[in-house]
Amino acid sequence: MSDNNPAVLSDPATPDTGTVLPPNQGSKSRPVLWIGGIGCVVLFCAFLLIGSSIFFVRSALTAPVNEDTAVSTGAEASQQGGFSTDMPGDSETISPGAEEVQQDGFLADMLADNEPATEGPEAAAGPPEMSPLTFAPELTETGEPVESSFSFAEGTSRIHAVFEYANLTPDHNWTQVWYHNGSEVSRTSQPWPEGDNGTRDYLIETGGEPLPPGEWALEFYINDELLTAGSFTIESAEGTLAADVPDLADLPQTYLLVYPKWNGEKHDLYLNDTNGSQEQFILGRAAGPSWSLDSRYIFVYGEEGIDQLYPQSGVTNGIMRLTATSLPASASQIQLYQGHGWNDGTARWANVAPDGSMIAYDGDRGGGRRIYFLGTEANQQFRYEIIGEQADWSPDSQKIVYRSGRNNQTGIWISNRTDSGHTRITTGGSDSFPTWSPDGQTIAFSRDSGGSTDIYTVNIDGSNLQRLTDAPGHDTLPAYLPNGELVFRSTRSGSWSIWKMKGDGSDQVEIIPKAPVGPDWSFSRIGVLR
Repeated sequence: MSDNNPAVLSDPATPDTGTVLPPNQGSKSRPVLWIGGIGCVVLFCAFLLIGSSIFFVRSALTAPVNEDTAVSTGAEASQQGGFSTDMPGDSETISPGAEEVQQDGFLADMLADNEPATEGPEAAAGPPEMSPLTFAPELTETGEPVESSFSFAEGTSRIHAVFEYANLTPDHNWTQVWYHNGSEVSRTSQPWPEGDNGTRDYLIETGGEPLPPGEWALEFYINDELLTAGSFTIESAEGTLAADVPDLADLPQTYLLVYPKWNGEKHDLYLNDTNGSQEQFILGRAAGPSWSLDSRYIFVYGEEGIDQLYPQSGVTNGIMRLTATSLPASASQIQLYQGHGWNDGTARWANVAPDGSMIAYDGDRGGGRRIYFLGTEANQQFRYEIIGEQADWSPDSQKIVYRSGRNNQTGIWISNRTDSGHTRITTGGSDSFPTWSPDGQTIAFSRDSGGSTDIYTVNIDGSNLQRLTDAPGHDTLPAYLPNGELVFRSTRSGSWSIWKMKGDGSDQVEIIPKAPVGPDWSFSRIGVLR
């Protein structure tokens, strides 16, 4: 069954059986993520949610190991007062006014106390360590903090957090936790993106706007063990009321996206965030991406010819896994994995269950499109097949929503992943590309609305159908962000681009221009880092 654009489905008579700043020059800081937002206040929370992921991908692709680079939000974020940080690490809350800890010689002391390194590139010389954090508004050309303190005047727009580390590898999971005035506002994790030992400059910056007043605390954890922590205070002017400071929960958040672009022949895979801060090519001849929950991998459909682009990987077209912890700068270093039975050349996308246990995809092995399931580990196989296509997972990973014409009844269906408990929730023959909301209560999908395609939502019981878009052209391929907003593909500007809107359809804005979609839209699903 073809779905270049929405078309009427029928069941094939099968009986029913789912912003850039100047580089710092001394420490090993790398570009991270730009977090735009409204109200400089805490888009920071958003930033923390995905900044880590952008950091490890982009640093491996663009920055030399010994280069220090600060991160910015870009022109759009600057205009909006967006929040941006260069954030690798985890730490623990320290009350304001704590004495500053001198870091001179810290790294050397750490290394001297450890045993010699074991063999292998991932081996560390001893237990992972991080120095106390030093906060400063500026750095010297050699990366030394200038006027370090734990208290800064109102109007400060950026702070450097400098620390040293030792004995870390990409096998270590690094968690960053932020607090504002005692309340946790963000917690994100990723594999450690730096080298084994060194110095890091972690930059906290707004798009030219002042940091919000109050106490900011940062904790860094490695494998759930607290290694270092620090806090600083942004003083408020006399007479400033707490009510004058926006609620963090009301500020926009930034998330990491991976998406394909049609090059006229095949698809190429790109990375960006929901501010459209910086687009980064990551893989050729790849489509239909999906992030693993821990952000270590991107699952994709590798198109015909991918084996010629990356012959060292030993893959053929079909479902495959891209290692995303340290994306290489050259094609010869791409790390792809293809498990047993993953080489279905009729697939178009991959979708990893939120619990990480299974991969869903649709293929045509004869008799029409069906949804199949693969294990994320080697040699896992599942016998379930569901009549339909374009599936998305429920938040608990137990159900899928999909397009189907099963029982000769077209529309959007929900089934258990074991192909039981079928419920049809829409009756439109063109209804396509369903996606499940983070709270589990709503399905967004696209429908042909008299010559153009628009995005609708419906409750999981089929009630409360709502139309969200009505601009000229096509609006399709919606994907939910963790905060309940939607990203989608649109031609309303005259060419394909990626847009974002609130869950109720308000505040529609273009975030990534020039994102072409090929003849079969199914290849062009957007992967969101959850």
